[in-house]
Amino acid sequence: MAYSASPGEVTLPGTSQFLLTAPEPEREYLIQVSIPDAAPPDAGYPVLYLLDGNARFPLVQAARDTLTRQEPDGASNSLLIVAIGYPDTERFNRERRSEDFTPDISADGAHSQYAFGGAERFLEFIQTRLKPAIQQRFAVDSGQEAILGHSYGGLFVLHALLTRPSSFDTYIAISPSLWWYGDTPLDRLASRYAVSSALPDTRLMLGVGEDEQPGHDQPDTSERVSRQRTRAMVDNTRAFAEWFGARQDVNVSLTVFPGENHGSVMWPATRQALEFLNEPPQ
Repeated sequence: MAYSASPGEVTLPGTSQFLLTAPEPEREYLIQVSIPDAAPPDAGYPVLYLLDGNARFPLVQAARDTLTRQEPDGASNSLLIVAIGYPDTERFNRERRSEDFTPDISADGAHSQYAFGGAERFLEFIQTRLKPAIQQRFAVDSGQEAILGHSYGGLFVLHALLTRPSSFDTYIAISPSLWWYGDTPLDRLASRYAVSSALPDTRLMLGVGEDEQPGHDQPDTSERVSRQRTRAMVDNTRAFAEWFGARQDVNVSLTVFPGENHGSVMWPATRQALEFLNEPPQ
């Protein structure tokens, strides 16, 4: 089951979990899988790989099973959810996600208190260890693979898109921490990544909470407001959508969720992500 069955704990129905080891350096990941109650399509289940699995797995499973049923006793859609998390972690493992989700750059403006720069190694783990393990255990459609991440996880999603665009078919980045690249992230991205314009059928959903960035008329009344203004979450996400959307054959969707902050945005974003995944290819 999804969680250890010690007294008083609750398990999530239709789930399983296993530990998977990544080499060099050797470390374990907790992989939690939600198996849909619908039968797999002929080509196999479409797959959503979900970052920060310890915290996000219950939300995304509940959203799939609640929002995609046609009637109370009907089956949900056939999306297989594969959540990537960490052993002995209740919600977020700040140290390990800091390393796994961030690109290997000098962290201008990032001031990370943890090791960073392991995004390429983490992506290699997903591609060469996790995906084969999932394909071995479940009937999946390797032509329908999506990845969803929030905050640092959103940063990683965009790193994967820019460096290995064929890794997934659909990329969902919510509140991506583009400030990691410094005060002018698009300049840094343009100089660092030679992004191909030929990305047929690739789809990108971007989302950010309106309240993640103070309005231009709001004074810097606290350190928190000042930091939010410097990180420019809304402006950076909008700029990335425009910059990347100018490329050919790329379907880019951007939503600024009104009234949502960095923590609450995952609620409406999860619903929209499921709708985005269910849209027919254009």
